[in-house]
Amino acid sequence: MSGADAYARTFVRDVQGSLAPHADSVRAVAMRAYMKDVAPFLGIGAPIRRSALRPLLRALQPGADDVVPTVRALWGLHEREYQYVACDFLAQHEKLLSASFLRTDLEFLLTTRAWWDTVDALGTAVVTPLVARHPQLVSDMWRWLAGDNIWLVRAAIQHQRGLKHATDVERLVGMCSQRAADREFFIAKAVGWALRDLAHLNRPAALAFGAAHDELSPVAARELARGLAATESPPKPGARAKSAAT
Repeated sequence: MSGADAYARTFVRDVQGSLAPHADSVRAVAMRAYMKDVAPFLGIGAPIRRSALRPLLRALQPGADDVVPTVRALWGLHEREYQYVACDFLAQHEKLLSASFLRTDLEFLLTTRAWWDTVDALGTAVVTPLVARHPQLVSDMWRWLAGDNIWLVRAAIQHQRGLKHATDVERLVGMCSQRAADREFFIAKAVGWALRDLAHLNRPAALAFGAAHDELSPVAARELARGLAATESPPKPGARAKSAAT
């Protein structure tokens, strides 16, 4: 048994042991239904799960070679909480990941047992910081965007979320332009969220995008409208009273 495999086995065993006392079969049914039957659940909410595993995550620090075997092992377990643990594990140890992780293991995670919960968690935990740290991976975002896997498309469109003023606005606009007419809900929602972010970062660019894209899906258009409404300049003090007086 290699050292990486030994770490993965120990970590997964201890995760299972830590979560087992908190399983709730009644809540598990509701959680599974809410997630459209993507997987069975233990019935453990995020706050309890993270609290139960915090000592373990601190105590068992992995090396770079331990990350992939551990995450793959967690991803192979039936209950959905183990995929959530894998996402949290990657978030904590993202700096151990190389650029090549995105092209191999991360694509596997994004497209295996995929649903919005894990795809968005991996986006925040891994895709955004990994692409920011390795600019050569931007080409992979364009590759994902041009493909036919909805989850890779969604991850590509959202890969700059949270970067705020470090966002490459030209890239964001270009990606949203390519998928503006897409009616697939999970893609259209991602476009809408990106455009809502754009409204906060660069309102003129968001207005220009809306004016130039009549084909924008209704789902995305609603999110853009929300962003624009939230960033509309409030009237200057006294302006309303003056207007009423005249």
